[in-house]
Amino acid sequence: MGEFDRIVREAVALHEAGHYEQALQLYDAAVSCWPNLALLWNNRGTTLLELACYAEAAESYRRALQLAPELHDARVALASCLHSLGYLSEAQAACDIVLQAVPGHAEAHWNQALLLLLQGNYAMGWQEYEWRWKKRRFTSPLRPFMQPQWQGEPLTGKTILIHAEQGFGDTLQFCRYLPSLAASASQVVFECHPQLTALMETLCPGLTIVAKGQPLPPFDCHLPLMSLPRLFGTTLETIPAAVPYLQPPPERLPFWRSVVPERNGNVRVGLCWARKRFPDPDRCCPAALLDGLSVCAGVEYYSLQLDTFGLGRPSLQLVDLTSQLLDFADTAALVSQLDLVISVDTAVAHLAGALGLPCWLLLSTDVDWRWLLRREDSPWYPTMRLFRQQQPGNWAEVLERVALALQDR
Repeated sequence: MGEFDRIVREAVALHEAGHYEQALQLYDAAVSCWPNLALLWNNRGTTLLELACYAEAAESYRRALQLAPELHDARVALASCLHSLGYLSEAQAACDIVLQAVPGHAEAHWNQALLLLLQGNYAMGWQEYEWRWKKRRFTSPLRPFMQPQWQGEPLTGKTILIHAEQGFGDTLQFCRYLPSLAASASQVVFECHPQLTALMETLCPGLTIVAKGQPLPPFDCHLPLMSLPRLFGTTLETIPAAVPYLQPPPERLPFWRSVVPERNGNVRVGLCWARKRFPDPDRCCPAALLDGLSVCAGVEYYSLQLDTFGLGRPSLQLVDLTSQLLDFADTAALVSQLDLVISVDTAVAHLAGALGLPCWLLLSTDVDWRWLLRREDSPWYPTMRLFRQQQPGNWAEVLERVALALQDR
């Protein structure tokens, strides 16, 4: 088995280094030599999952489970594949099998949370979402404060710390709960990403905003930001959706009004087409497809893309002022000068929604839970319109509909 061990070690190293295609080649060779080893089929499925080859990954996980039905992690990963392919009931069934065998399997609970939230079952979904802290390699670390976590008890005379978690978009979406919290607590301290602090100062009077990494003032209890919907008992019908709840800081506006070209009767449209490819590699739109928007007369396009993540830029004529952006307060001031934002699922879309500005969101078939299913609107952002892929990977058809809608506008 020396050759087997060498191949597996090399494939694992290539996978961990992000060289998924090379790792897959080794796994393909290995399963042809050792087709009855569940480990190989499982690892091959994991690499295919990173490549967003969901159908092939699902088949690889099925082969692993045929050989080792008790391989619970493989069944959870199979559920992730089925979720991405749109087979939600089958994904749910896979999670149920794991949880019947191992009730405390955090990854199965996490997948179940995403499935429930995607389908609008917020009552159960928020409860399951709390399992994120027990999930392996979760994107945000659990904060080991000595103060207790808030459980919804009265906050009269108390100071509560709310600490942001996960990405910029999550913070922009869920900070909407803080004004309600501030109305009942003596003091609310909000710790968030440094790039967001100036913008968060506009959220409501009385908040104490602290950048991550800076010393915190004294507080009595704390809560991760994305646990607030659970404690507020949020349902689809009770989402606090009044917009805008954020504003461009007034002191930033004069500069951006001075650098944005004067209006000439054209519609100003901001474009954002790329985002970090991990952990969702198929949620970026090929830049070249945006060139089709050039058929829309009377439109000026502005880049809102700070980093193309190696995916290039469109040939479409763009006004690019992004080198002047220092933080999200500047981005908010720039976006406020536009008539419309067209964006993939990234923080720019959340920002436009929080500012109450028109935003057209471009969604892949592997849609994030917050955008729900088969809707062209969002209960979280009243000014947002959703353009969903009809077939996996087919961004061209999405951009054709966007171009038609833009011409109508």
